[in-house]
Amino acid sequence: MENAMIYDIWLSSITNVSNIKKNTLLTVFKTAEQIYTASASDIRATGLLREKDIQKIEDQKSLALTERAMRFIEKNKIVCIPKNSPHYPRRLEKIYNPPVMLYALGNVGLTERDLTIGMVGSRKSSPGAMKTARQFGRRFSEIGMTVISGMADGVDSAAAEGALDGIGSTVAVFGSGIDVCYPAGNRELYERIREKGLLLSEFFIGQPPKAGHFPMRNRIIAGLSDGVVVVEARLKSGALITADHALEQGKTVYAMPQSIGVKSAEGSNQLLKEGAKLVTEPEDVLEDFVELKAVKKTKPAPSENPQKSAQAEKQLSLSEDEKEVLDAVIKGVDTVDGLVQRLDTPIAKLNAVLMMMELKHLVKVSYGQITLLI
Repeated sequence: MENAMIYDIWLSSITNVSNIKKNTLLTVFKTAEQIYTASASDIRATGLLREKDIQKIEDQKSLALTERAMRFIEKNKIVCIPKNSPHYPRRLEKIYNPPVMLYALGNVGLTERDLTIGMVGSRKSSPGAMKTARQFGRRFSEIGMTVISGMADGVDSAAAEGALDGIGSTVAVFGSGIDVCYPAGNRELYERIREKGLLLSEFFIGQPPKAGHFPMRNRIIAGLSDGVVVVEARLKSGALITADHALEQGKTVYAMPQSIGVKSAEGSNQLLKEGAKLVTEPEDVLEDFVELKAVKKTKPAPSENPQKSAQAEKQLSLSEDEKEVLDAVIKGVDTVDGLVQRLDTPIAKLNAVLMMMELKHLVKVSYGQITLLI
């Protein structure tokens, strides 16, 4: 581990000094090491912090805790991503108050996928919302999107499980230290995501889940997502905080309509009244992420052979990549893995092509199997 990293971890470990104040110090001192070596007078001279905050930093200027944490981090293969790292998620660079440090377990490349979607909702959700969250999560995953959630009970966990059922994956953002599985009953899901997805936290090793951590966590969920789907939420649900962050960041918020008077859905119904996009199927979200070129709902012109005319219309709208994939499928390649080998193309690019072809109703992809629809 790089020598400079010990100071980045030290800065992250400082308690009772907010992430905003740490970011403010970084604008002046540039690196965590320079903050560590700065005297109280140096920090005081900036005029950025109150005296009590300066004292908190001075009281925690010891690397003993950091060194113990580094041994734990290395032993457990935790990846540390400070704000100045080239591996820091580009989406988070653009948000207000980006985390000064991220701790990760799993595939850190998932934060840089071309298409990401946040899925959130109440912990105490209805059985119908749980089922829908899992179905949407799997559908998004099957076309190569990365599902971002918080691994909380209810909708978050269902969406993550659905994503793991597909060929894509999921990122779970914690309101505790990366080594603290919360809720404790989600240990199996924690291990599944660690193996196939990504666990992510801005909180120092061993930090317990606290009420104030979750609103902070929600800004990261929104920040990593290209859009946020609120499946079902109460009026005071943390999911609405995530939706607010998404709107502030210029992201589209989607909400699913639920029955009037259902307490668990009052928040999501309110979002619809305030202008969130109504969704009843995954394609309602997907159409915002790709250029459909009017293919999805265009009716073929009358002809002697309507089926042939429809196929010709679809063919005319295909890109070269789509034509290549379609040709391989017609010739008998019926799995995603088979296409990767046949076409020698990166899986991320192939998933994007297949997503477009699914929206054009040319193929259907399920659990890595490809079905020709024309």
